[in-house]
Amino acid sequence: MTALAKNTPRTRVGLGQRFADPVAAATKIYSGAMVALNAAGDAIPAIPTGVVMRGVALEEADNGTGAAGDVTVPIERGPFLVANDGSLDRTHIGTNVYVVDDNTVGDAGTLVAGKCLDVLDAGVVVEIL
Repeated sequence: MTALAKNTPRTRVGLGQRFADPVAAATKIYSGAMVALNAAGDAIPAIPTGVVMRGVALEEADNGTGAAGDVTVPIERGPFLVANDGSLDRTHIGTNVYVVDDNTVGDAGTLVAGKCLDVLDAGVVVEIL
């Protein structure tokens, strides 16, 4: 492909916040789980060694006995309330927070879950982008 040399219409795909991703083989993702993509681009429950943070599962997706892609999971990006591992407080608002597991974020790690929007008694509001 080459750079544009003239005006070109661009197709908008939804709002860019909802996706249906293939689920990795032998994997179950619970509704409400933070979801990452592995190196093959398949959805997995978010773990610190995930390759790309994707969003939150809108439904359960059980591919426990299937091959990669036999099942898809609907994913949504945006602000979500998730659990705090205890390391985050209001001084973290505006900073990156990191995946601890598919339900929890903390102040350090390898996979960025998103930006901390707020820290509440109930958990952390994370903008997953």
